[in-house]
Amino acid sequence: MFFTFTNQGAGQNAGQLGVLHVEGSEDSKDFCIAFNEQWVPLPTHLDSTPKYPLVEAKPSTLCQVPENPSKIQDTAVAIQRGNCTLFSKALYSQNAHAREVLIVSNDSLFTPVANSSEEYAQVTIPMAVISHDDWIKYKDKDFGGNVKVQMYAPPTDLLSNIDGNLAVLWLLAVGTVAIGAYWAGITNKKIMRSVLRGNTNTDGDDSNANREGESAEENSIEVTPLLVIVFVLLVCCTLLLLYYFYKYLVYVVIVGFALASCNGLYECLHPLVLWFPFGDCKVPPNQIPLLKKEPQIRTVLLIPFCLAIAIWWGIERNKSYAWILQDILGISLCISLIRIIRLQSLKVCTLLLVLLLIYDAFFVYITPLFSAGKSIMVEVATGGDSKESLPMVIKVPRLRKSVLSVCLRPYSILGFGDILVPGKLNYYQCRN
Repeated sequence: MFFTFTNQGAGQNAGQLGVLHVEGSEDSKDFCIAFNEQWVPLPTHLDSTPKYPLVEAKPSTLCQVPENPSKIQDTAVAIQRGNCTLFSKALYSQNAHAREVLIVSNDSLFTPVANSSEEYAQVTIPMAVISHDDWIKYKDKDFGGNVKVQMYAPPTDLLSNIDGNLAVLWLLAVGTVAIGAYWAGITNKKIMRSVLRGNTNTDGDDSNANREGESAEENSIEVTPLLVIVFVLLVCCTLLLLYYFYKYLVYVVIVGFALASCNGLYECLHPLVLWFPFGDCKVPPNQIPLLKKEPQIRTVLLIPFCLAIAIWWGIERNKSYAWILQDILGISLCISLIRIIRLQSLKVCTLLLVLLLIYDAFFVYITPLFSAGKSIMVEVATGGDSKESLPMVIKVPRLRKSVLSVCLRPYSILGFGDILVPGKLNYYQCRN
């Protein structure tokens, strides 16, 4: 499992990634680029990399001789993707005495390849690809005057892809599974004791135990094979709806997550609040729906506290520190779900695991075959072109910074499904 996290955190193959360093009189910034060593290898250190002004080709796709070859002489020339081959773009640039070629992708990064080995041999200037989003960021940023760029490929090794946040993520996931399964096991034992004792006991301790067991049973959900099948079908439909209507439904998911995680946080903190030595007086008799049972003051005050955490996250969800709030809410929700969802038998657990395996394999590896090479699962998980992302993940930012950090995901993430499914399997063991 730890190596799975490593691969998720590493992102793309770092051996084909480099850095475009842009520096002006007022500011500088690094952008991620993709290259192919079969063309002309990029320098490996910034200090030894030559600087060139970056100019846009005219015509923009450079599928023909440039309008004014002298304007791209001794420059790094930016060329839109267009319909012609990369080889022809590079050859037109080279004949105009450009020093570097930067292909602007229509979408994400891709490795520039030629149609034959002879094409590689004919090109003598470096070529790299920048994503469309990064190109827009470059265009929108004010670097000041005398802007120069440098393209280079910092050396990497296996350890450069491993970050300390993977260990933190692993501990959070294992801790969530352990706590949720243990708590679920305790809850199940209370329910079983309540069933065995029945409601005929008059002894105070037994009555209290019965009430605890009845309360735990009321708050739990018994999962049957039919419910498992319906659940997986609903997940598939939801994923497809998110894929086609992401920019609308993502906000529905965000609101739903905030409400559900608020309840999960309350469920997790409720037993701890009962240990407080104050606030144990009860609410006076009333007809208010939520307060009819006359709960203790300390549990009532816990409700606005949990709501405040969820609202705080909802407002600040795109800030750099919001991952802390999201992890608190997400872990609480996972623990709560592991505790209240009860599996009837190992057969139900096995059915759930098999169906989810098929679901994962299909939407990650099979869907690219008939969806323009895009994985539906990956597109939904990353948010595509949207600035919003689905919050049903535990995320930890990268702790180790490097030059190639611009090419790696800023966070290592783990979906709730990778926590809940092992959690339910562990719960099944705990109940026995």
